[in-house]
Amino acid sequence: MDIAFFDTEVDINSGKILDIGAVKENGDEFHSVLTDGFINFLQGSQYVCGHNILTHDLKYIKNAINKAGVPYFIDTLYLSPLLFPEKPYHALLKDDKLQTDDINNPLNDSKKARDLFYDEITAFSNLEENLKQIFFALLKNTDEFCSFFKFIGFEDALQSTENIEDLIQKHFNDDVCGNANLTAFISNHPIELAYCLSLINTKSRYSITPPWVLKSYPIVENIMHLLRNKPCLTGCHYCDESLNINKGLKQFFGYENFRTFAGEPLQEMAVNAAVHNKSILAVFPTGGGKSITFQLPALMSGVNSRGLTVVISPLQSLMKDQVDNLEKNGITDAVTINGLLDPIERAKSIERVEDGSAFILYISPESLRSKTIERILLSRNIVRFVIDEAHCFSSWGHDFRVDYLYIGDFIKKLQEKKNLEESIPVSCFTATAKQKVINDIKDYFKEKLSLNLDAYTSAATRKNLKYCVFNKENEEDKYNTLRNLIEEKNCPTIVYVSRTGKAQSLATRLTEDGFEARAFHGQMDKQEKVKNQDAFIKGDVQIIVATSAFGMGVDKKDVGLVIHFDISDSLENYVQEAGRAGRDESITAECYILYNDEDLNKHFILLNQTKLSIKEIQQVWKAIKNLTKIRSRVSKSALEIARTAGWDENVKDIETRVTIAIAALENSGYLKRGQNMPKIYANSILAKNVQEAVDKINASQKFSEPQRINATRIIKKLIASKSRAKSKDFEAESRVDYISDQLGIVKNDVIQAVTLLREERILADYKDLSAYIRRKEHKNRSLSIMESYCRIERYLLSILKDKEQTFNIKELNEGALDSGCEDVTTTIIKTIFNYWVIKNWVRRPYSRTKNHITVSPVFNPEDLEKKLTKRQELSKFIIEYLFDKSYENTNENNAKAEEILVEFSVLELKEAFENVVTMFDNKTNTDEIEDALFYMSKIDALKIEGGFLVTYNAMEIERLEPDSKKRYKADDYKQLEEFYKNKIQQIHIVGEYAQKMISDYKDALQFVDDYFQMNYSHFLSKYFKGSRQNEISKNITPAKFKKLFGELSPAQLNIIKDNKSQYIVVAAGPGSGKTRVLAHKLASLSIMEDVKHEQMLMVTFSRAAATEFKTRLFDLIGNAANFIEIKTFHSYCFDILGRVGTIEKSGKIVRDAVTKIRSGEVEQGRITKTVLVIDEAQDMDADEFELINALMEQNEDMRVIAVGDDDQNIYEFRGSSSKYLESLIRERGAMVYELVANYRSKQNIVDFANLFASRISHRIKKTPIQPVKNENGIIKIVRYDNTNLIEPLVNSVLSEMQSGSTCVLTDTNDDALQITGLIIKRGYQAKLIQSNEGFNLYNLDEIRYFLSQLNLSEDTYTISKEAWNEAKRRLIQDFSSSSNLEVCVNILKDFENMNPRTKYKSDLEVFIRESGYDDFYSENNEAVFVSTIHKAKGREFDNVFLMLSRFQPRSNEDFRTIYVALTRAKNNLFIHYNGNYFDFVNIENIEKVTNPEIYQEPDQIALQLGFRDIFLGYFQRFQYFISKLYSGDELTIDGYFCHDINGKPVLKFSKQFISNLDEMKQKNYIPKKAKIRFIVFWKNEDTNQEIRIILPDIYFEKANDEADTQI
Repeated sequence: MDIAFFDTEVDINSGKILDIGAVKENGDEFHSVLTDGFINFLQGSQYVCGHNILTHDLKYIKNAINKAGVPYFIDTLYLSPLLFPEKPYHALLKDDKLQTDDINNPLNDSKKARDLFYDEITAFSNLEENLKQIFFALLKNTDEFCSFFKFIGFEDALQSTENIEDLIQKHFNDDVCGNANLTAFISNHPIELAYCLSLINTKSRYSITPPWVLKSYPIVENIMHLLRNKPCLTGCHYCDESLNINKGLKQFFGYENFRTFAGEPLQEMAVNAAVHNKSILAVFPTGGGKSITFQLPALMSGVNSRGLTVVISPLQSLMKDQVDNLEKNGITDAVTINGLLDPIERAKSIERVEDGSAFILYISPESLRSKTIERILLSRNIVRFVIDEAHCFSSWGHDFRVDYLYIGDFIKKLQEKKNLEESIPVSCFTATAKQKVINDIKDYFKEKLSLNLDAYTSAATRKNLKYCVFNKENEEDKYNTLRNLIEEKNCPTIVYVSRTGKAQSLATRLTEDGFEARAFHGQMDKQEKVKNQDAFIKGDVQIIVATSAFGMGVDKKDVGLVIHFDISDSLENYVQEAGRAGRDESITAECYILYNDEDLNKHFILLNQTKLSIKEIQQVWKAIKNLTKIRSRVSKSALEIARTAGWDENVKDIETRVTIAIAALENSGYLKRGQNMPKIYANSILAKNVQEAVDKINASQKFSEPQRINATRIIKKLIASKSRAKSKDFEAESRVDYISDQLGIVKNDVIQAVTLLREERILADYKDLSAYIRRKEHKNRSLSIMESYCRIERYLLSILKDKEQTFNIKELNEGALDSGCEDVTTTIIKTIFNYWVIKNWVRRPYSRTKNHITVSPVFNPEDLEKKLTKRQELSKFIIEYLFDKSYENTNENNAKAEEILVEFSVLELKEAFENVVTMFDNKTNTDEIEDALFYMSKIDALKIEGGFLVTYNAMEIERLEPDSKKRYKADDYKQLEEFYKNKIQQIHIVGEYAQKMISDYKDALQFVDDYFQMNYSHFLSKYFKGSRQNEISKNITPAKFKKLFGELSPAQLNIIKDNKSQYIVVAAGPGSGKTRVLAHKLASLSIMEDVKHEQMLMVTFSRAAATEFKTRLFDLIGNAANFIEIKTFHSYCFDILGRVGTIEKSGKIVRDAVTKIRSGEVEQGRITKTVLVIDEAQDMDADEFELINALMEQNEDMRVIAVGDDDQNIYEFRGSSSKYLESLIRERGAMVYELVANYRSKQNIVDFANLFASRISHRIKKTPIQPVKNENGIIKIVRYDNTNLIEPLVNSVLSEMQSGSTCVLTDTNDDALQITGLIIKRGYQAKLIQSNEGFNLYNLDEIRYFLSQLNLSEDTYTISKEAWNEAKRRLIQDFSSSSNLEVCVNILKDFENMNPRTKYKSDLEVFIRESGYDDFYSENNEAVFVSTIHKAKGREFDNVFLMLSRFQPRSNEDFRTIYVALTRAKNNLFIHYNGNYFDFVNIENIEKVTNPEIYQEPDQIALQLGFRDIFLGYFQRFQYFISKLYSGDELTIDGYFCHDINGKPVLKFSKQFISNLDEMKQKNYIPKKAKIRFIVFWKNEDTNQEIRIILPDIYFEKANDEADTQI
């Protein structure tokens, strides 16, 4: 019979025939595009045959064939699975395609179809007669097969359908279920049945149904299941043998019996249910045989129905362990695909899944987002999904994971794509789950997939384990007990701790004490982890000290002792961890907890640190809205989203947190996260065949040898895929990620090879890149950004040395600013270094601080300079090229858009660059082009889509919610909130278990059983009655709660408890404990509420206040205090602008910060805050309040807590005003709390101050201050008639001074100085509270000496403990006589407190520069303090002497100033004044005295000299002599000079001060001596040299006669 074989090449999109090839049986050939010629060629043929012609070619050419009069069509595609079902398959076949080395050659493909067809005839003729009859009977009337049987002339030897059924049963008696409904299959699905029988007939374990069959005939999977994988009810020979789980257990694992739990055969029941195709939920304890429970049905299904079981687990390391353990048992049918595999391992795993040699596939939930994973799962018969750690579905579980909620959606989508009529069954496993969790898991699968899960649950406790809890006071007590237990038991022991550092230190200490111990935790090097684990399992080491990461999948049966050094964070985890003891049920093992209540608080703190709050999800949603302003779909990495959200990049697991937030938003319908789909394709093949392509590759000089090998493999794969691709599916197979996965080549290497193939015109250039060019008013904004970055890079390169260096980020930023880089920010510097690290230009070791960057160059600076220059030249060209090109794409719709999309390719840019003349060598390569593009993407000069960026882990996100005003709400957060609330309860519950175990063993075991078995609400009602349920809802233990809040007053507690008000104003009177309240509020925000440490900001007005808050907070919450940002206004602004703070630069710093915040030039992570606390809010000026407003604008939901007392606003002279505090009440509707209980002062002092304050108008507080102390102190008011009050005041201080601290307050600096001098002259100690106005503390002689004694080389960046202590010792020794020593030592102490771990040299310098002298006075009772009222604000003293000699209050500010002075007194108040403004203040227990005596001006007065009072240039010649002087040393005055003890004139007065001297002379005062107040370093601008200068106090005495006044 005449038959013609043909193939066509068709444009899929247009339907146009591009080429036709045909060959006849006699060898005649046809190759043309003309259909008329094809019709003529077919004349006389009865049959046409081809591969995949029924669904493809005939659509386009059937009319021509009909015109030729050919009646019959044969398609080799449908015959192939029937006749070549066994692996290895026919050499010409690859799934639905013909294997060929040619591309677009229909004549060659016609010949291959001919060869395949005759092979198929031969294969059919070689079949057993029964099988021929079965296939013929099933397929003779189908379109796909009828012509084939007619062609070969096969006759029907059967008479009825019953005979077919009998024949099938007879032929396949031992291979299919005897009770399968063959009649229905024969009638309804004959093709599917035939394919199944053909595969079964092979008896080949690893032969599978081709993917195209599964896609075209999805019922195949169901029929195979019913024939081979579903036990029949009545039993049959096949089912009794092949589906017998006991025989399977023996066959695969060598066990005779299944494991029982407390006598119950739960494992056997669960396996049986799975084999019966039921969906199950198994709650089996650790070591309970969970793995075998799903592995056995999986292996049986694999053998019987060639099915694949997909195991989803969150633990990548555990997947590999499971695969390895199966291989140790001789079972090689399992693979894993996860991030820990290298490309070759990954490709091998994918190959084994695709070719059928794997029956079990382990993947993570995140893998379900991969297009490759979806593709391979569509290619296999999926018989079951197994979900490990299934408690992760439930918000009531101990480890809820939002990404688990995607699993059901994925399975549903997969079923739809496979056209399955029935749901794929699931098996869920968990080691521990209470009833609520079990119900949640069941409800999830019922709702998502309409599956009913049968539950199999075991008891939580085991009979061969003995439990014991010891209450331990401290860590040392714990350790001693641990050591005793290990010594006593002498058996394999697991010690559990809660922190990675503890695991390491405890293992080290045990080893030092003679025990062989190893550590194990998640952050260890993988090799060390495996080594330590193996040593423990083999018995080489008896003790492993581990976090909860240890033990999963570890099978060690002889562990006799499990000790929890730190208690677990839930009963679920404890039972699981304790259950790793005594897996050999013949031994009795012991489980101990060394319990301390504080361990629970550590869990609460950790929970709060890891918790994803609603605010953080809102921040991510805001970031997504910003990223999708122009287009609804974006491709962004988790880190990019985190930066846009303003998150601190140093936060642990930041990318995981972003992914969870994205999942939460997806779950609530705000967005859709797509599959991870790179957008670069290796299609458009230009070579005609493989040989031509390979010849071109070999002839090219551009390929290195590895690239040549890769390119050859890639082109062979592409041609094989493309040659017979008769749909649009080729795009998927040509994707770079798919090629990488299939061939096991790293993505970057695939991209390199594809690019070179394009350069050699083996592949067509394909515009797979697009970029958004940034334009503004037709200006090239992208170019401006790039040039700005280039300037900064050049500066950074200029300071880079050929060795490792550590930089303070602010100092770097300041240096760049000084060098002319106006646009520099710390963010830009970090971005540049990140890019340099990625490109391997520099190395950067891990740093624990975000303030420092440590780098060491990989190349020498000269080579780096060349790389930088070339990349900058390329970048400039590319931006200008694309900018020009953007105008080609401009239309009416986008003419005014700031971003224009431009499409291009790497090759296009390369050729364009090489065609222009530049000052540099204009030859380049694609690597350099891609580097430049990547650089511009990193700096945001271009927004690149697709292309080489596939090598970076981006997420495809589509925004679904169009309303930009819509916010993520509390209802959306409900599930996560429920999980976190439950986690809090779980910590309390495990603590309750420990307490019960201490007192009543039996009761504790019952407690555990009830927890897992009872309805959860009933359990809580039984064990936590009444107020205790409220107690366990707090994320703090009762003891800690009492410590934090037990001693606060009701008014203070109201402020702590308010977690609803967005704005709070605390009007806090003097002595009302506002510092304490704020410290406790910060602790409460950290511990009790959803506020992350890094998202809290407190601003104060002094470094001393910041340090005080930090110290108090440390006492309350421990190390967590170090992560809460507490700064002065100026220091915070210096930080966010990346500048080193100095007094000289502080003038405009707040205003500059506001401008930068509002223009978007500040690092988002520095200004994204959830809570802002303002201390002394009444002192804000306009700039500081604008800063608060700017932060509120950036964080619309930010809570603001402002604490202040408008009665103490005494800085109006510098612009501060309480109106800004009031505006929070008036304009923001702040909740106002009054703190009016005065804990500081005695009753009559409070009453006196209240009465005086009544003169102040317009006050926020409505309630008078209430004294807490009942007793009265001394109040004495002395009124004078003259203004010279210094002498009587000092007399009063020295005669009436009471015990305790004493301070004299004045309204002027001069008076304070005179009083100090007179007290000292009388032989008493006095200390003047002064500031360092005019110079920076960094320049103080004592500080410079200390820094020099640290003896740090230029390339040393941290200060060792030894160096620090030695420098401090020398400072104290060598400057023992200095009057500044105490303050300097206090500076160092504060720095130690703020930096308890690592002390960075640059941090110390910044700390000193940003500090004020008056921040560091220590209060003691030995000296009388003397201060102005303004400097004393915020301080308190037992005794206060107030002198107001020339002060007449007229304004509210004047009255507030006096009020501040009055309220500094705790016990006694003495007032010396010469007015009448206290006359109206009449209370009991007050003494008023009028002193009529007339006092003369003091005999001695003093003046403090500043920079203008001394001749600065004069000091240059006397540096040696000045270096021998100390603060506090006396100098003699001779004319216009001051001399040291050796008569050297070390100081000369300025002309200005000489004029002042003349004025003093007129008043009859002559200078008698000088005392050095400060020695500071001053930089001479002319010589650019630093020199020491002296700032003295000059003491004058009144002249007795005219002669004395001569100078």
